[in-house]
Amino acid sequence: MNIIKPDYLSQVTHQIAIGRSDSDAIFSTASSFLYKYNEEIYLITNWHNATGRNPISGEPLSKHSGIPTVFVTYFRLKQKDGSANKTIINLYHDDEFQKPCWLVHPAYKNKVDVVAIKLTQNEAFHYFPINNYDFENDIPPEVSDEVFILGYPFEDFRYLGLPIWKKGSIATEPDVDEDQLPKLLVDTATRSGLSGSPVIFQRIGIHKMENGLMKDDSIIGRIRGFLGVYSGRIGQSEIHAQLGIVWKGKVIDEIIEGGQFGTCEF
Repeated sequence: MNIIKPDYLSQVTHQIAIGRSDSDAIFSTASSFLYKYNEEIYLITNWHNATGRNPISGEPLSKHSGIPTVFVTYFRLKQKDGSANKTIINLYHDDEFQKPCWLVHPAYKNKVDVVAIKLTQNEAFHYFPINNYDFENDIPPEVSDEVFILGYPFEDFRYLGLPIWKKGSIATEPDVDEDQLPKLLVDTATRSGLSGSPVIFQRIGIHKMENGLMKDDSIIGRIRGFLGVYSGRIGQSEIHAQLGIVWKGKVIDEIIEGGQFGTCEF
């Protein structure tokens, strides 16, 4: 028997098909992941995935100009290893599509291209929130750290729902807010389907040293930390295509705590 034991972080992600419930149209696919807050489970992805609009200009992202109303994804079943259940996640509370389900950043609104959608939990499903992983959260990221973008660059749903780990590096100082917004840049060539992916940073070596000397709490080997949410390239030129935007992980708690639903004013 071939027993598959995926990395925990490979199970936090969910590929989403973006479409409309009133026409069965599927516009595109993207990435998302789960996050736990006060025992509730939230689906985290980009604002532009939920609206089909550019978060800066408000223009449609594709020629069909359609506004999504649902995400379609799969959740793993507890009682059937390797099996998953197709699930529809509504993006609106009402049938007129005027009351969005997604939460936005309380201060920056859609300028922060991240949303959180509270899920109705199903006892039959396995949930793998990213913040249940044992990250070394007391070790901050540094410029040039290795990063991995965990998501779905292909349109077809991945076997077992397992993501691609796209490698890159932190390209800007993590303590600096690019464009005076809570984001940083990573150096990697990516595809549109990765929008909404979680980004982790990784460093291998000796950690928590002081003045070049090891301490009692020093760590030898690999450390990982949650960096944030990937939301695409910063432009279409050759140099821009190699740089991606990551919204800092702290915005997720700010969005959930803020409790502000999005609007239809794109």
